[in-house]
Amino acid sequence: MDRRKALKTIGYGSGAITLTPAVVGLFHSCQNNSSNFFPEYFNKNQFSIVSQLMELIIPETEIPGAINLKLPEFLDGYISAVFSEKGQKKISIGLESFIEVSLFDSEKSNANKLTNEDLDFQLAKYLKADFKKINSWKKEDSDYKKALKNKSKAPKIPKEALAYSFANQLRSLSITAFRTNEYIGENVLAYAPIPGEQRGCVDLMETTGGKIWSL
Repeated sequence: MDRRKALKTIGYGSGAITLTPAVVGLFHSCQNNSSNFFPEYFNKNQFSIVSQLMELIIPETEIPGAINLKLPEFLDGYISAVFSEKGQKKISIGLESFIEVSLFDSEKSNANKLTNEDLDFQLAKYLKADFKKINSWKKEDSDYKKALKNKSKAPKIPKEALAYSFANQLRSLSITAFRTNEYIGENVLAYAPIPGEQRGCVDLMETTGGKIWSL
């Protein structure tokens, strides 16, 4: 990952997490109690996979990665506390589909045997796919949902389409959690706890060195 390029574009079209006092509290809770952390929503195996995936999406470089920033812990609590039952079901089905496709492609029988290379291959397959393939997955996903809604007979489960939807959603959630993390907000992005004058139509390079504002 080119972290400099990522920071320039982070947050555009990825507003997947709504910040409220309760959500901010989740961030602080995760940072303060992670040594004794037990997942609230994911089971331990799922949490391990999600943590690996988030670290691949936001790896550690000169800046802490997803795991050191406690982003997986935050995401687990956020899904448990904020997601609707429908939203939780969607992410669970997507994660299980992602794992199933990963096992099939890697010819492995257990999720515990999936390596970072296996998971990175899957992320690249979905997140770097061309528009034709993406549109095909989206159509399969849409047709599947319509069939379920209309109670059609046993529609074929489009595993890759559901896995793509999960990977895309996880990237969005990871990026938004990264951007709103306290450490990143204060030490990486442009941070002004006491804002000064308002100036519009100014060059971002001149005002913040190209960084977006954390607040």
